Amino acid sequence: MSEERTRILKMLEQEKITADQAARLIEALGHHRSHFGPERFARRIHRRVSLSELDRIPDIVASAVSSAMKSGFGPQGEDIKTDFPGKNSLFLKSVSGDVEVAAWDEDRISLEKSGGMTKVRERDDRVMVRSISGDVRVKVPRESKLELVSISGDVNVAGVSGRFGLKSVSGDVDLADFVGETRADIVSGDLKMVRVSGELLVESKSGDIELEPVGEFSGKMSSKSGDIEVRLHPDADVVLDMECEEKGEVSLELDYPYEILEQGERLLKVKFGKGSRVLKLKTRKADITVKQAKEE
Repeated sequence: MSEERTRILKMLEQEKITADQAARLIEALGHHRSHFGPERFARRIHRRVSLSELDRIPDIVASAVSSAMKSGFGPQGEDIKTDFPGKNSLFLKSVSGDVEVAAWDEDRISLEKSGGMTKVRERDDRVMVRSISGDVRVKVPRESKLELVSISGDVNVAGVSGRFGLKSVSGDVDLADFVGETRADIVSGDLKMVRVSGELLVESKSGDIELEPVGEFSGKMSSKSGDIEVRLHPDADVVLDMECEEKGEVSLELDYPYEILEQGERLLKVKFGKGSRVLKLKTRKADITVKQAKEE
């Protein structure tokens, strides 16, 4: 983790800044750290914090950090390894650290946590985890409900079916071999979705989106300043409704047969197969590209 991000989280622990301010500082760090020197970076940080309501971190993310900072956590640095038989619902909030969730054939949730401060509770069929720092690794039944909130760190989810909800402020997200409903709200970081199907509802402020859907899929995906790339298989049965609002281009780079239903300066509506479902793709100032999926 970068020194700047560590300082932000330390200031949050010391209550020198609010949870909402910390989240927005981390967002700004993700946007501009690689492009500006220290002095200019500091000026951009200040400007990002005073942005309009449209660029505020979602309230649920700020609330997650604020509530996680309060009492009820285990000792600092304590490792956790425990199972929760009969559970198939996970609610996880992480302030700093990577999160990894993988499916297995057991009827229980297994949690591993290295160091940091952590609070774990059970309620009905749900396991609730709050982590201040440190990586979290979880195994869940293949049919599960996941709700994750990550402030700073990468998120990796694989092999799960059911419902997946995500709020991510800073960090890359990988979702693979998922079947079901996906709802993701991402501030800063790339999103990669491979071999996914079901309803896909994604909103990204900054960061590229890569999508390789399979089977039946539909939904809506939007990005303000990151490119969207979709890789389709030959049996795709969908209408892609694509638009770049202010800048950017929509392009097709594939040999599969398709039918253009509508075409404009920065919009394109294309039918693949029978077009039984619709996937809407929208960017504000970035490109949308449709390519052929690589056959294994």
